[in-house]
Amino acid sequence: MEFYIPSLFILLLAAIILVLLVPRLSPLVLIIVCTLLLTWAFANHYTLFSDEYRSMNWLNSAGTAAPYIIIGVVIALCVGYIMMLITSGKATNVKGASMNIPPPETATNYVTRGIGNSLIATGLSPEPENRSVSLNESAISQKF
Repeated sequence: MEFYIPSLFILLLAAIILVLLVPRLSPLVLIIVCTLLLTWAFANHYTLFSDEYRSMNWLNSAGTAAPYIIIGVVIALCVGYIMMLITSGKATNVKGASMNIPPPETATNYVTRGIGNSLIATGLSPEPENRSVSLNESAISQKF
């Protein structure tokens, strides 16, 4: 019971600080505080588990196989480079699926033509300079 009440008060105090204080802090202050806390946690973790880090490191056993791994990677890269030179680095032609795309003149519909005509009629949009173009065609479908 004695461990439950103090930890509950600490949790309640942390919630109050979180709700009342943290939203008022600037991002720079939050970054500095988070960096300091992360550094402290890393140092604390390392001091607690330094014996385990010294004795149970997988890199010590991997060090014996490292030269063979590096030689294997270098050989694989050399073989890949030679194969690229032999095949001249060209990929096979893959023909994409054909798509039926409508011409740009059909990109407008009656709604956009009506909006364009109403803007021209109210004077909010200038009339088309090309008089041969009817008012039913929008500016998108005109060929410049």
